[in-house]
Amino acid sequence: MSSVHAATTLALWAAARIGGCSADDVLAAVDAAGHRVGVRAACSEIAAATGLPGPGSPTAGSMALLPLMTDGGLPELLLPTAGDLRGLPPRSDITVPALDAGAVVVFPALGIGVVPVDGHWRVHHCSGANPALTVGEANAEIDSCMAEATRSLTAIDIARGSDQVREHVRTRMLAEALDIPAGTPSAASALLAKVISLEALLAVAQGHETAAVTSRELAVVDDALRPLAGSVRAGRRAAVAHAARALAQPSVSSSRSRR
Repeated sequence: MSSVHAATTLALWAAARIGGCSADDVLAAVDAAGHRVGVRAACSEIAAATGLPGPGSPTAGSMALLPLMTDGGLPELLLPTAGDLRGLPPRSDITVPALDAGAVVVFPALGIGVVPVDGHWRVHHCSGANPALTVGEANAEIDSCMAEATRSLTAIDIARGSDQVREHVRTRMLAEALDIPAGTPSAASALLAKVISLEALLAVAQGHETAAVTSRELAVVDDALRPLAGSVRAGRRAAVAHAARALAQPSVSSSRSRR
C-alpha cells in the first residue's frame, strides 16, 4: 500500500476520532494501512510541543497519534508533487519528505503535518493550507480531463489494453482499496472509488503499458495523462475533505466500510 493510501486512511479516521469513533477502531484502521514501525517528531521543537520522541530516540507506537487527532482540529490531506507544493509552508523541512511520500496529513490546530515514510509516521512543522474543491467540482474536472485524454489517445489508436494490463489495473485497485469509517457520505466514497480506479489506470499507463511504441506516441500518452493525474489528486483531496467534515460530527458511528 502506498503513502497516499496511508495518509488518506489517517485523515479519514482522524476525523472519525473527532466524531467519537473508538480509539481501538481508529488504530486498527491506521495500522492496517501499513505504517506500523512507529511515530517520531522530525525535530526537537516538535518533540517538545507534542511529547513525541525526537530524533535519535526510539519511536513511539501508533497510539501516539491519538492525541494529535484529538487536539489537531479537522485534518487536511495534502498531495504535493513536483511543481505543486500548495499547502506546504515555503522553505520548510517538511518539503522534501512530503514530496518523496506524495502525501501529508495536516493537523491545523497544532500546526503540524504527519508524513508517512518508510513505514514510519514523521511529524513536522506545517502551518499551510490548501482548500479542496467541492465533490461536484472535482467530479466535473475529472470527467473533463478523462474525456480529453480519451480523445487524444484514441486519435492515434493507442487507447487499447491487453488482458495483462487489465489484470495489473485490477491488482492495483485491490491493493489501494480503503478501509473507510461508517458514516462517510456516499458522494465522498463514490469519488474515492473513482479516484482509486483512475489512479490504477494512470499507474499502468504511465508505466507505458499501452499500445504506444514510438517516442512520439509515448509523448502523447504523457501529455494526455498529465492533466488527468492532477484532477485525480484534486478529486482525492475533495473526497477526503467532504468526508472529514461529516465524520467529525459526533453522531457518526465507528464501524467500517470497504471502498
